[in-house]
Amino acid sequence: MIKHIVIWKFHESANGKTKAENIAEAVKRLLAMEGRIPGLLKIECGENITFNEAYWDLALYTEFDTENSLRIYETHPVHEEVKKCLALVRDKRVALDYMV
Repeated sequence: MIKHIVIWKFHESANGKTKAENIAEAVKRLLAMEGRIPGLLKIECGENITFNEAYWDLALYTEFDTENSLRIYETHPVHEEVKKCLALVRDKRVALDYMV
């Protein structure tokens, strides 16, 4: 099993919306990927609940059955659309993939 984790920092405002509005929209779009990409077994998304500027704003946790499924996800049209939207509102992004 492959686990894929992504964490973002968002701009204070972007696309005519506040950080909070953009985070809410991102969560909605990320969770909407569930059941639409083959091999994506689990998806969770959560906004930071600690009010500390050093902390990041939003995290995504996903599980895939194989490395090939992760590769399919990375270029899947549903995922590509979400990435385009996030690119407009995020400041920074870090990711990690690991196998268990």
